[in-house]
Amino acid sequence: MVRALSFVGVCVVLSGLLVNAYLAVVARNVSPAEYSDFGAFWSIALLVGFGAFLPVEQELARLGSRALRSAAVVALGMAVVECALAVFVSPAVVALCFLSAGQFLVRGVLIGSGRLAWHGGLLVVDTALRVVFALLAGWLGATTSAQFEWTLVAAVAVAHLPVLAGLWWQGESEVPVRDVARAVAPLLVGSVCAQLLLNGIPVLVTAVAAPDERARAGVFLAAFLLARVPLFVAVPLQTALLPVITGTPARAVVTRLAAALALIGAAGVALAFTIGPWLVRLVFGPLYVVSSVDLALVALGVVAHLGLIVTTQALVASALHSRVAWSWLAGVLVAAVTFVLIPDLLLRAEIAFLAGSLAGWLTGLRLLISPRQESELWSTTSSSP
Repeated sequence: MVRALSFVGVCVVLSGLLVNAYLAVVARNVSPAEYSDFGAFWSIALLVGFGAFLPVEQELARLGSRALRSAAVVALGMAVVECALAVFVSPAVVALCFLSAGQFLVRGVLIGSGRLAWHGGLLVVDTALRVVFALLAGWLGATTSAQFEWTLVAAVAVAHLPVLAGLWWQGESEVPVRDVARAVAPLLVGSVCAQLLLNGIPVLVTAVAAPDERARAGVFLAAFLLARVPLFVAVPLQTALLPVITGTPARAVVTRLAAALALIGAAGVALAFTIGPWLVRLVFGPLYVVSSVDLALVALGVVAHLGLIVTTQALVASALHSRVAWSWLAGVLVAAVTFVLIPDLLLRAEIAFLAGSLAGWLTGLRLLISPRQESELWSTTSSSP
């Protein structure tokens, strides 16, 4: 298990680097104003995918292929609802509603059946295809956000649909659809709130930016995406962490988490102040100029968000699904209030992300280590075979 998880970790890191390469290719082929639109699309795509279907992946990771067909029914129903809302956004988002359902079914079955190497390899294939398709689009003369949106759609389809077809014949329906739906429901609230906190802010920045601020919004989105590189690793890896966290006492999780995040936070802020602005220009181009203070604030928000992710996974491992929802809801509410109260276009986004992530993390920790939750955790682990 440790070796397989290590391999997945390497694949996730490589996948995260490829995602940033993909975003950089798009940025270098469009103007900052157009990149503002693409950044909004990218955030909506993550909301459509991770936000809706991560709970399906988590349940399949717990139950395995015996729940595949029942989970597919639940995922298809969710995709139809999403499609009804996304039809007003863009055709590419509509296509992603259904493709994301298949994508996360595949991921969940591979993790749940112990095929972690396949899971890691598929992550790399998917992100590598995005880079290839984006390079091809740029070579063909694409210069608008709408044109590059389809490179993401094509990569997800090519990488996952053939694998889904192969897994489908191995899947079973031993778990009733209603049981899968009942387990997914509270996780869905938390997952949607998680993506609203992480990806809703870039959409809001683009939406509230005045016409003469669109380029500034595009520069911010480029910096925001680059600063979130650790989250490109942590978010895909969070389901694979469940077997490791399960059975670990809550206070041990909190202690190890605090130590790791203290080191990550110090390193992140130091990098943001020293080479952050130069790195943004290097990756996205000379038009993308951002200050060290802006990058440092985002880096602190990323550290708090990492803490929130690990804490909520500890709650999932303890079968405290409703507490996951409350943690993310607290984060979203604090971020929303902060965004409304601060007037500056960029500062409101940076502080909202930091404050919301920190509030959600502290709420999750409180729910995880309170005496009642500690008792439930130990009860769960002691009854395990």
